[in-house]
Amino acid sequence: MKRKAFLILAAVLLAAFFSFVACKKADVGTGTLTVIVSAGVSGTPAAGTYTYNIGDQLTYGFTLDAGYNKLTVLLDGTEVAASGTITVSGDHTLKAYSDANGQFNLIVTVAAGVSGTPAAGTFTYPQGTLVNYSYSLAEGYTAMSIQLDGTEIVRQGTITMLANHTLSVSATVKYNVQGAWALAETYLDDSSFHVTATLSGDYVHGNVSDSDGGSGAYTYNDATIEFTIVFPDVTYEYSGSFTDANTMSGTCKRYKTSDNVVNGSWTATRSTATVASLGTSTLSGKGEFHRR
Repeated sequence: MKRKAFLILAAVLLAAFFSFVACKKADVGTGTLTVIVSAGVSGTPAAGTYTYNIGDQLTYGFTLDAGYNKLTVLLDGTEVAASGTITVSGDHTLKAYSDANGQFNLIVTVAAGVSGTPAAGTFTYPQGTLVNYSYSLAEGYTAMSIQLDGTEIVRQGTITMLANHTLSVSATVKYNVQGAWALAETYLDDSSFHVTATLSGDYVHGNVSDSDGGSGAYTYNDATIEFTIVFPDVTYEYSGSFTDANTMSGTCKRYKTSDNVVNGSWTATRSTATVASLGTSTLSGKGEFHRR
């Protein structure tokens, strides 16, 4: 009977022991080791990110390749021996580099119309540094492009300095459509008109009037300018784009009804002298639907 009781007690104690061990194992935390190795250095562990249990001991060792000088090994930013042991106590970074390979340049160019950081210039960072960048457009500019080493990237983010990089930020002037324009239009029925079209509003939308008495509205979406000029008996519609800040061109159509449409083309020039000479209405009048 005593033997049976002893066996039962032993079984209970053994189960409790294994349960305790299992719980202790479950309580063990983990940490990551990030290894950065530059050109000219060989050794272990290889570059990468590894996960270990807290308390694990890891050996490391690095040597210089032929033709390289001055090996530096850093553990969490503090210089350590070229080889040794690491006790995992959390997240760590182990970095080994040769010569100046532990430093990399970021060359930044920023065009007019863009604001943000980093500003234009050449910056040197230790290998593995995370560089935050963020840019935005100034009013009057559009089509911002941000390229890292020639590849388009998003407007804000982080660059990891594991090599030399070039960051280029550019923008396009958003042309101002406001003002007086010498508008010349020619249609497939051989009719043509030369008038002054005046656009007033902002960079995006506004009103249009021409020297023959028509009026309408315009919209500009950075790439395409569209506007209408309406008379009591006829409507003109225009769609085009800027060639430069002072020249626009595109296609147009004139119609009384949807069944009576004549297609054409147009050009417009922002020129004080030209506008002054064309500031009177056409002899026939666009609103009268006559040919010149």
